[in-house]
Amino acid sequence: MSLAPSMAVAEEKPLSPPETTTQPALTLTEAAQPTPTLTGLPAAICAKLTAPGTNAFADGDRAAVTAFYQSRGCRPLWVDEKGRTQAADLAIAELERAGEWGLDASDFKFATAVQSPVQATWSDDQLASAEVDLTAAVLRYAHQAEGGRIPNPETQLSSYLDRTPVITPAADVLARLADKPDPDELLRGFQPQQQQFQRLKALLATLRAGPSDKASLFVIPKRGKMLAGGVSDPDVAVLKQRFDVASEPGNEQLFDEKLADAVKRFQQSKGLSDDGIVGPMTRAALSGSETKSAADKISAVIANMEEWRWMPRSLGDTHILVNVPSFSIALDDNGKTVFDDRVVVGTTDKQTPIFSKDMTSIVLKPRWNIPDSIKLSMLLSGRSIESQGYVVMRNGRRIDSSKVNWAKANLSAYTFYQPAGDDNALGLVKLLFPNKHSVYLHDTPSKSLFNESVRLFSHGCMRVRNPQVFAQQIFDIDRGAAAPDVKRLVRKGPMDNEFTLEHPIPVHVGYFTVWVDDDGEAHYYNDWYGHQNRITLALAGKWDQIDVGRDHLAAVDTSALKKVRFSQNDSKLDPPMGLTNSNYQKYDGSVGDMIRQVLGF
Repeated sequence: MSLAPSMAVAEEKPLSPPETTTQPALTLTEAAQPTPTLTGLPAAICAKLTAPGTNAFADGDRAAVTAFYQSRGCRPLWVDEKGRTQAADLAIAELERAGEWGLDASDFKFATAVQSPVQATWSDDQLASAEVDLTAAVLRYAHQAEGGRIPNPETQLSSYLDRTPVITPAADVLARLADKPDPDELLRGFQPQQQQFQRLKALLATLRAGPSDKASLFVIPKRGKMLAGGVSDPDVAVLKQRFDVASEPGNEQLFDEKLADAVKRFQQSKGLSDDGIVGPMTRAALSGSETKSAADKISAVIANMEEWRWMPRSLGDTHILVNVPSFSIALDDNGKTVFDDRVVVGTTDKQTPIFSKDMTSIVLKPRWNIPDSIKLSMLLSGRSIESQGYVVMRNGRRIDSSKVNWAKANLSAYTFYQPAGDDNALGLVKLLFPNKHSVYLHDTPSKSLFNESVRLFSHGCMRVRNPQVFAQQIFDIDRGAAAPDVKRLVRKGPMDNEFTLEHPIPVHVGYFTVWVDDDGEAHYYNDWYGHQNRITLALAGKWDQIDVGRDHLAAVDTSALKKVRFSQNDSKLDPPMGLTNSNYQKYDGSVGDMIRQVLGF
């Protein structure tokens, strides 16, 4: 399935009513004056814009551009009777630099406007063509800078990419540029301004300039001794030169703590386990036999820059960023990272969606409400939901699941949940940022999964390694001295204890396979869900090669429930998982148990 792009623009804000002013009454002579007839260049521009063959503009832009010019008597923005103006030269220079921003400069080429600005004989028709062509190119640049090449990622690439670029309407773009002395600077203002985007731009320039001498000169053999603290080896001296690690005279070959720190940073940049030890995988990366070519890296950087065009222009003074490919989370407060940790994310077939929403509340000792897709798996076991340790509710009343005709029932009308408790699948903390995907951040009893380097285990939600510390940090920012004591409430507080944040915090779930850290080191991560590849194909115009996949928000197919039959003796409610630590049954291979194991709970 593939969908070709169509331009989407931001909804125009309603204009404020004009101020009321008292105008002198027109005399009969003045009122009788006809509307001036356009002549010369303005007439040629108006004619060019309304000519049937003019198709330089994107869908929806032509009418807006025509109205803009007509409102100013078709006065030109870029030319005068002598040819191109200085404003045109500045705009053209910026268009020619589009490649530096991860765009394709060939998208902004035109024929007429590149003629010499000192050409002696420009006809009105030539000038009008130059004016229209340059306006069209400028609009293409502004739209693409804001993400217009892929205007609807959710339908064009994957339903998991819940992003919509905000495209400034054509009339607003031209209004910003009209009669301004610095159109180049104004055009650059349509590019994302986030720090990470600017770092990726710098990385793109570095990659295009070629490999650094140091990385190519100081390499070690692919096979060799494991290098760790206290080991002495000639390869250590090579690594110290590569990473600019100073040594005491005579200790050049000794693997010390400073080198371990440098190795950790290198491992992080390559998506390797950052243990500071040079084992087989790290050796391979340091041997110059990298699997990613320069072209691969450039392609990855451009795809990541495109994703930043979809992001909110402001992440928020206080915000949370989850990066799925790196299995990481960070809480930033006024430019400083105050919490960062590991997360577990969705499997490749139950992905963590990519979107932004505000965190509004935190629940301590929460219950787990089962999503429809897992409800279906539980019902298909043929065992009652109660016997699997869960509770069924409808309209606020408890229901015996064995007495419901599930083949005819609306699955979404029934609530299945696991009561709160220490071993609840959500652990002891749930952090909510309401969204159509029904995912959130939460704790987990399965702490061992955080030791894995690849953490694709969940059903779509994001599990945090140290959620109590995380929740406390959020409360401290939100309420200051009046913040709840998370540890005390988890130990002695009530079940399903929800706190509404006084100041909602933006949560951005991102998919960035390239990240440049504060030291300028580039980190490359695997494209686990294939989103980077989809973006690359889209930018190359290969829409028919994109695997959009199924719509993960489509209604769950419950037709298989027609064959489900519960035994009347199977409706006894077993102690729900999470009520107490002493009354749990061991895993016995039930569907409920298997779900917990598959999802990593």
